Amino acid sequence: MRRLGTIRAAPLVLLLAGCSSDTRRMLDQAESNWREGRFEEAARLNQLLYERDTQGRHAAAALLNLGTIYYLNLRRLDKAIETFQKLVDEFPAGAEAPRARLQLAEIYRSELRDPTQAIHEYEKILASPGIEDREQTQFRMADAFFEINDFDRALRELRRIEESGVSGHLADQVRLKIGSIYQIRKRYQDALPVFDRVAGSPCIECRRRAILNLSETHELLFDYDRAIAAIERLDRTAEDTARIAREVARLEDKRRRVTGSALGWEPR
Repeated sequence: MRRLGTIRAAPLVLLLAGCSSDTRRMLDQAESNWREGRFEEAARLNQLLYERDTQGRHAAAALLNLGTIYYLNLRRLDKAIETFQKLVDEFPAGAEAPRARLQLAEIYRSELRDPTQAIHEYEKILASPGIEDREQTQFRMADAFFEINDFDRALRELRRIEESGVSGHLADQVRLKIGSIYQIRKRYQDALPVFDRVAGSPCIECRRRAILNLSETHELLFDYDRAIAAIERLDRTAEDTARIAREVARLEDKRRRVTGSALGWEPR
């Protein structure tokens, strides 16, 4: 009886193996078409794969691919949103769900100019345990708060990232954003040390932005000597050398005018 049961089970095992092989082959074909720029065909194959394998191991991957093709390649944002939303609704605990929510957040924020809806998606991502690049997602959310002028919540998220011990380029971005919030709130003395930390960064663009902000903050404090000293820290590229000369001349002229006004005379 046991042997008969084994024989009867064999066709089912072979059938399941065949189905798995077919879906894997279809996924490979879809990805090949995607790489080669045949986006409509890649979308069709991913849609077909999902319909054939709605609860299978490749269904969520097919939806993620399909949504990404709609978003980035075919630029059909309505279909992209619909597909990513289907993925997070049907596979909320899957590894693909946070990636789909991240795509949704980027569509809402970058394409539809709706940072509030993007924040909702970021919060859902951050509520998931063990997600990758948590600090990067937190930074995106802080930036969205910044866009809607909710500086309290932006600053709270940025400080959380900083306290987590993040380093490198992301740490520079976090500090530049913190310094910008301090500037907006006219907390100039708080902004100075934040910008100064980034002014020594190995990242050329981060360093440049920090130095410009540092000089601007000193100028806002009417400390023209330090504003000039800061701008002179720019790298000596052709573009920045010319900028240094212009800014030094402007700051020196402004200092003369401010000093003259305070003494009751207008410099020529």
